[in-house]
Amino acid sequence: MIRKILIASATVAAIAAYTAVSEPVQAGSCAIVSAKARGLSASTAAARSVKKLNHRINHWAHKHGLKAVRVGYVSTVGKKGTVLSLATSSAKVCP
Repeated sequence: MIRKILIASATVAAIAAYTAVSEPVQAGSCAIVSAKARGLSASTAAARSVKKLNHRINHWAHKHGLKAVRVGYVSTVGKKGTVLSLATSSAKVCP
């Protein structure tokens, strides 16, 4: 009887330890970060928006107390205005 109780408690302890160690990343922990910038040409607007995006990603990581983050595919969309071009860059960021 005591042997069965010891085996059962060891099994429960092993399952609890495995669950605590291999805790998955929660679905709500990822975020979409985006930045907009203007420039005289489409290339300068795109470069400025990517630079602002990197700054916002670093700020997001620092705000959440993370030293390293994974950045997904970065998309940049440009729009030609009358005088200035507008570029928007966005990326999915996860810890």
